[in-house]
Amino acid sequence: MKKFTLITLFILAFALSYGQNKLSWTSTFETVNLGKADTFWNGSDESEGFLNGRAFYRNIYDTTYNVWSGVSVSSMTDTTTTGYTNQYSSITGSGVNYSKQYAVIGTEAIVVLDTADVIDGCYVTNGTYAARSMENGDGFAKKFGGTSGNDPDFFRIIATGYIGKDSNVTSFYLADFRFNDNTEDYIITDWMYFDLAVLGDVDSIRFTLESSDTGQYGMNTPGFFCLDNFNAEQLQQSGYGISNYWFDQYIPNDSFENGANYNGGFRFGQVFFKNDYNPTWQSWSGWSISSMKDSINGNYSNQYSSITGGGAGGSQGYLVGYSDASIYFPYSNEFTFNPLIVREYRMKVSNSTYGYKTMKDGNNFAKKFGGDSGDDKDFLVLKACAISYDGSTSDTLEHYLADYRFDDNSKDYILNDWATFDLHDILFNQTIVRLDFWIEGSDTGQYGLNTPAYFCVDQMLPMFGSVKDKKVEVHLSIFPNPVSDKLYLDIDARVSEVQIIDIQGNMHQEYNGSRSMFDISNLANGVYFIRLNTDKGIVSKQFIKK
Repeated sequence: MKKFTLITLFILAFALSYGQNKLSWTSTFETVNLGKADTFWNGSDESEGFLNGRAFYRNIYDTTYNVWSGVSVSSMTDTTTTGYTNQYSSITGSGVNYSKQYAVIGTEAIVVLDTADVIDGCYVTNGTYAARSMENGDGFAKKFGGTSGNDPDFFRIIATGYIGKDSNVTSFYLADFRFNDNTEDYIITDWMYFDLAVLGDVDSIRFTLESSDTGQYGMNTPGFFCLDNFNAEQLQQSGYGISNYWFDQYIPNDSFENGANYNGGFRFGQVFFKNDYNPTWQSWSGWSISSMKDSINGNYSNQYSSITGGGAGGSQGYLVGYSDASIYFPYSNEFTFNPLIVREYRMKVSNSTYGYKTMKDGNNFAKKFGGDSGDDKDFLVLKACAISYDGSTSDTLEHYLADYRFDDNSKDYILNDWATFDLHDILFNQTIVRLDFWIEGSDTGQYGLNTPAYFCVDQMLPMFGSVKDKKVEVHLSIFPNPVSDKLYLDIDARVSEVQIIDIQGNMHQEYNGSRSMFDISNLANGVYFIRLNTDKGIVSKQFIKK
C-alpha cells in the first residue's frame, strides 16, 4: 500500500525524468487500466491517486465508510439512472471525442504537475447523478429553478491554480438559472471547454464545487462532475494544418518516441494522437513517432522502422501505428473539413519493416504470405472510419498493405513504398471529432492476428480542417466583379489574414495583415473566394476572374 510521502517522491522523480521533453501532452485517462468496460476505479486500492500525462491526480478513499473524494476514473455509460448509485457516469455517456474513459471529480480534487507550467484547459461536463438531480430534484436536492422556474440557481466549478504560495482563481458554470429570461437557463449535458490558461503558471490546481442549493450540512446538489482531456488546447484558429515535415522537428534522427515519456499520446496544436503505453510490460499501442531507417532487420526489435527507410517525400519523421490507433480532433460542431479550406483528404501509408519482413518470409509466430505454394489467399488491410460530433460513425474505408487474393500470383504484393490512402469519402465537408484506424488480416490464431499489426503513416492531410464560418456583422465589398487583374476591397474591420481560394479548395494566394488591393492577374479564369479573418469574425465573398 503506497503512502503519500512515497507518491510525492515519485512525482519528483517523474518531474526530473520528463521535464525537458518538447511534445505537448494531454491527459485522456485512457491509459488507466480499468480491467473491463462500463466500470470505474475509485481509489479503493488505497493508492492515493495516479499519474496520467504529466500530472498526478489525488484520490482519498475512506475504508471505514467506503466513500471517496478527489479523482476517480470511469467508463460508465448510464445517462438515465438517478441517484447516488450512479455517481460514476457522465451525462454524455462517454468521454470527449466519444472516448471510453474519463475522470470523475468528487467533492474536491487536487491535480499536481510534474513541473510548473501553463495548463491550456480541459473539458468538463455534469455527471448523470448531478444533472438528473438538478433537472428533477431528489430527496436531498431541489429542482433547479424551483416550481416557478424563476429561482436563480447555479452549480459551478471553481479552479484555483497555485504556484508556491500564490494563487489565481477561475470558474465554470455547470448549470445556470440566474437569467431574467428563463429560456436562457441551462444544465450542461455535453463536454464543454474550461479555459485554465488564465491561471498562468501553476504547479497544482484545486477543483471545488459551489451550488446555490445549500443546507445545514453544506451543498445539497450532488458534488460530482466529469473531466477529460486535461491540458487540451482550445479551438481558436480558422484553420489548422500539419505540414508534410511536421514530425521531423519533434524527433531526432534515427530514434523514436513510443509514449513512455508522455503517458497518453502526442498533441500537435489542437490535434491529439492517442497512445496507450503500459509501463509494466513496456509495450504500447496507438501511435508512436519515429525516424528509424532500418529496412533490413525483420525482428520485433525493429518495430519502429518503415520498410521505406524513412518518411514520405524525403522527410525524416513519420508515425507508426500499432493495433487500434485514434486521432482526436477539436471537440466542436464548428470544426469541419470545409471544402473551401481543406485541400487534401489523404495521407501516405506503408508497412513497417517488421511487418513487411514477416509477411515476406514468415517467422515463429506468423506465416509467410501465400504459403509454400504461393496460392494461399492472404491479406493485411488497414481500415479507417470517422466519428462525427453527433456520435455517428462513418462507413469504413480500406487500404491493403498486402494482398495475395489474386488468382494470378504475379499480382500478389506486399506494400514496400509510400502509397496514398484517400479519406475523402469520410471527411469531405464533415464535422469530425475522431478518426479510428485498425489492422485486420488473414493470418489469425487463438489470440487474434498473427501478422504484426503495425503500419506507418506520413503526410497526414496537409490541412486538417477549419472552423465553420460564422455569420458576422462585417461590411465587405469587392470590386470590380468580374475582375481581370486588380481586385479592390472595402471592409470595416481589422484584417489579420487573407486567403484566395478556388472552388476546389486550392489556395492560390495568402497574406498576413490588411491590404486593400490584390493582384490576381496570374490566376486562371474561373470562380474564386476571398476569405478574410477579422477581429469581428470570418467573412468571405465570391468573385469571378475573367
